[in-house]
Amino acid sequence: MNLRVAGVAIACACTAVPAEADPRANGDGYLGRLVRDVRTRLDDLAAGHAPKIVPPVPVAVTWKQAKLISFDPGAPLLALMGADLDGDGKAELYAVTAREVIALGWRGSRFTELGRVSFSGDPAVPAPRDPVGTVHVRGAQLIAASSAWAKELVVGWNKKALVGQLGGAGFQRCAHNRAALRPGRNHFDDNTYGKRCRDDLVDPQGYPLHATATLATSGKLTVDLEQCQPGGATCRPAGTYAFTSGVAFEIGDVDRDGKPEVIVTGTGAPGDGDFVKVTTIGGATLFTSKPTMGGVVGIAAADLDGNGVGEVVVAIRLAGGTHLDLMRLD
Repeated sequence: MNLRVAGVAIACACTAVPAEADPRANGDGYLGRLVRDVRTRLDDLAAGHAPKIVPPVPVAVTWKQAKLISFDPGAPLLALMGADLDGDGKAELYAVTAREVIALGWRGSRFTELGRVSFSGDPAVPAPRDPVGTVHVRGAQLIAASSAWAKELVVGWNKKALVGQLGGAGFQRCAHNRAALRPGRNHFDDNTYGKRCRDDLVDPQGYPLHATATLATSGKLTVDLEQCQPGGATCRPAGTYAFTSGVAFEIGDVDRDGKPEVIVTGTGAPGDGDFVKVTTIGGATLFTSKPTMGGVVGIAAADLDGNGVGEVVVAIRLAGGTHLDLMRLD
């Protein structure tokens, strides 16, 4: 390798030698001082490039229910996610239906529709008895899937236009998790209804925290936490927790205290009256909503207004309809 220190280039084609075993590093001569200087500079460079640990700063959250918007997407809602794909500092809300992906967000003082892009390609064969969908964010792209179509839809922004292109087959639920539906059924081949992953969280000390929530067909929601080293290369288990939930659920850290919350719904029949409960993972319940007239079919947790505090948004639908009420809970 080539090392350059204080304008001096050093060529080295040897294996690493511990300092105590290298006679050049122990002397007071020119080579000894130079080797020590090289090691010191390399250590300083490595320390300077290491990701810094920044503990989160908690924020006060006032839990309440307020209607955000009512609209009809024209098809059943299958999945909901918040993400800032256009990079303006405000997350958009992405609603995945059986036909298309719809983006909603703030335009001035109004929360409104920003754009739509339709699924395309070949229809899925066979189709499940009930429509199923997933959504996953990959960088500045959103990967959406509908059981009505054979391939996913990759969505992003081209300037101010929402655009999409065909993706892969199957359902990408997390960065390294892809699943297929059981033929003719409304659940996946690993006997789950869904999976949601978050790798943008930190623990109270500021270390990266990965959270994975998996909903089994039994209604058991399992949340696995991992604490990671800066950069996320090395992770270790930080706890496994069990909850009960309906098909809509989410993970977030709304109050930014480094202790994520799990947001779950009731387990009643689709379209029945429902509720939403927010619980600190491994801790106390923070909020339980008033009963809703329809079923909660989607939940998202994201900073929609760009003020540094995340919002929890739930989508409520009456049985047999496609009209949605989006409710903000904080």
